Amino acid sequence: MDLFVFDRVLAAFTMAVHVLFTYWAITLPFFIVAAEYLGYKKNDPYYLAIAKRFSVVMAVLFAVGSAAGAAIAVEFITVWYKWMYIVNVADILPFSIEVLAFFSEVIFLSLYLYGWDRVSRTAHMILGLLIGVGSTASALLIILVNSWMNTPVGFNIVQFAQTGAITNIDPLGALWAPAANAEVPMGVAGAWFVGFGSLAGYFSFRKLFKKNLTHDEVEYYNRGLKLAIFLAAIDAIFLGWAGDNAGKTLYAIQPLKLATLEGLMQTARGAPLSVGPISIPGGLSLLVSWPPNPNALVLGYSSFVQSVQDPIWWLAHNAYDLHATLGILGAIVFWILALFTFYGNKLQSLKNAFKFLGLDAPLDKKVPLYATFLIGWLQLVAWESGWVAAEVGRQPFVIWGPMVATSSGLYTIEAGLLTSQAYNNNPDVLPIGIAIMTVLVIAVAGTLYILKRLFSGKEVAQDVASLTTSLTTFGSAVAQSPNISSLKTEISNDNGEKKVVK
Repeated sequence: MDLFVFDRVLAAFTMAVHVLFTYWAITLPFFIVAAEYLGYKKNDPYYLAIAKRFSVVMAVLFAVGSAAGAAIAVEFITVWYKWMYIVNVADILPFSIEVLAFFSEVIFLSLYLYGWDRVSRTAHMILGLLIGVGSTASALLIILVNSWMNTPVGFNIVQFAQTGAITNIDPLGALWAPAANAEVPMGVAGAWFVGFGSLAGYFSFRKLFKKNLTHDEVEYYNRGLKLAIFLAAIDAIFLGWAGDNAGKTLYAIQPLKLATLEGLMQTARGAPLSVGPISIPGGLSLLVSWPPNPNALVLGYSSFVQSVQDPIWWLAHNAYDLHATLGILGAIVFWILALFTFYGNKLQSLKNAFKFLGLDAPLDKKVPLYATFLIGWLQLVAWESGWVAAEVGRQPFVIWGPMVATSSGLYTIEAGLLTSQAYNNNPDVLPIGIAIMTVLVIAVAGTLYILKRLFSGKEVAQDVASLTTSLTTFGSAVAQSPNISSLKTEISNDNGEKKVVK
């Protein structure tokens, strides 16, 4: 295989595997703390069982994700060392801070796992939130480097593009590149949505396919499903804004990349929004302009010299269409599920009207459960296709450059670094790359095996029983306090009915 092709395949493979773990690292801490909070607030052992079980899952995924990240670091300094040299000189600050974020994540994860029943409830939940802050900060800082590659700042990019000299370096100026205004909200909101959607998909899968569900298992999966649906529906609002903001940002600062993602060949006023065979006249102009203008001018490939046009634009365009379509469908599905799950009793006429879809009991009927399972896990496809669109859509550049007009009236991009210049053409790359890919394949396979065996032989009822005892013991201790005369520990089932635990 040609080394240029191999290096790009290696980069695509390693990033595709690594992002399988990143969204869990960003999502799980907040999901777990939410479950823990509800467990304490409602004196509900089922929510606490979710928090305890998934904290173990989080530890496994964190460990393997860290190993995947280390493999990518090796790739950066061996396969893409030319790019890494430029980053090291001009934009190393995000990587340096990311190391601190990573270690804070490690420290707080260790304290959280050790702190069950050893620190106060409030302190324990704060530790859990700090895991999420650390993991989100870590992801944000990596996204900042990617943003800088799209809109490099903090040094004289014009001089670098023309002579190769890196001058006028401003590390703080390079920290937040213009593209970060789009990439950071989209990356964080997207990770949360994929994570909460996948969790909803997991709980619905267990309800659909696990045979002979016990009462405790039904209550456990119902609570996990309700929480995941609620968080996904809330985040869908943030994600919708982030997607709209990303389109407007690209229109303003990277019109060529916008044309690539939208498959816009001709510059036009009233540019259509095309998704597969569907074309909405003026739709793209309306969405990317501010104030919204259906007749706004949108630059297409016809306004750029051929040498800077993405040779595989079709891949980026189709990946983007898939990403956007699945994201929109996911948001609609989770909004509907949240509406009927949390407000169904106030919408009796709607429940009756959509009874044929099972929306009168969305946590129990097969149609909404299948819909949740499919759309939840399809968000993983949306996540991967989004990264394909973002990275392929930057081609043929690794580091973008200024957009300038040529004497012909067309625009060109003064490249910071072309992909064809950045790869390592040394044959020694082959064994290094193969070793990295092999390690990642083993890591993914091992992770799936461990997760499958993680709770083998330990039924949900065991955790629920032990946590019920813990809650009751805590209640008795508080009841004997001189400041509180009595306390009853109540557990609510999924229908809102309560029973007192003695």
